[in-house]
Formats: sequence, C-alpha cells, structure tokens
Amino acid sequence: MREQEDRHESEKRFVKDHFFEKGYWRNKFYIGILTIIGWIAVGIPVYWTLSSTLLKNNSQVYHVWKDRTGEAVYYHTGFQFLVSLGILSIGLFFLVLRNNHRIKYHERVEKLYDDEGLGIRKTALNTFYSERFGSEETRHEIRYYSVPEEKNLADATIRELYKEAEQHGD
Repeated sequence: MREQEDRHESEKRFVKDHFFEKGYWRNKFYIGILTIIGWIAVGIPVYWTLSSTLLKNNSQVYHVWKDRTGEAVYYHTGFQFLVSLGILSIGLFFLVLRNNHRIKYHERVEKLYDDEGLGIRKTALNTFYSERFGSEETRHEIRYYSVPEEKNLADATIRELYKEAEQHGD
C-alpha cells in the first residue's frame, strides 16, 4: 500500500491541475464559462445549417434565413470543402510518394538492434523452453497447458538466460 501512496505523491509533483484541487473557484468559474461559450459557438452554426436545409419545411422551427440564402451558403460551403478535401488528398498522396522515395533511395537505414545478439537470444530462449516445457512443435500444438508450480519462472530467469547466452556467444 505504501508503494501506491508513493506513486500518487510523485505524480502530484509532476502533475498540477488547479481545476480538480480544492479552492481555485475563480479558475473553475472561468473555465466553465469558456466551455459553455465554446459549446454555443459549436451549436449555433449547426442550428443555422439544419434550420436552413433539413428543417426548411418545418414551420415550428425558427429559420435564420427565410429565403434561399442559407441553403445556397450551405451547398456552396459543402462544395468548397469537397474541393479542399480533393486538393489535400492529392497533395498528401504525392508527399507520401516523395517521402517513400527518399526513405528507399536516399536515407541510410540502420537497424536499431543487434541482429546477431537477437539470434543468439532467440536460440537460447527456444532451447530453454524446449528443455523446460517440451519441443516447439508440442508447445504450438497444445491448446491448454497447466504449468506445475516448480516449473514457474523466477522474475530474473530470462534476463539471466540472455546474459549467459551473450557471454557464450561472444
């Protein structure tokens, strides 16, 4: 339990959010007002759009534009978004092609891991598993396997196995 408390104490040193702490009522009020204004700023254009297009024949809804102006603005804006989406898609497609060409022909690709060491570790691990739990084919064919308590691995078993394999591999 002490470890959990230490973790929370260390998080408090790095993460400070006055909104969720006691007090700071001005900050909470200010953020709340800004949130409400933000949602109103999202809701008004949606209402204008719906009232002038989909709900234009509904007499119970207040229409911002009584004439066809709202509908024209809606369809014109939609057309602009489609054209912009097309131009962006084409541009991004060519940028991806250019980037792939640069990576394939101009950038030097290096492996970030030791390939020989990885092979040595894989071989050592497979040998260890074969000794401990049976052959690889048997391990892959079995659907359910209960490990006896004496065959459970200690926390540092694999780490020690890797160290030993790398020492013998060098």
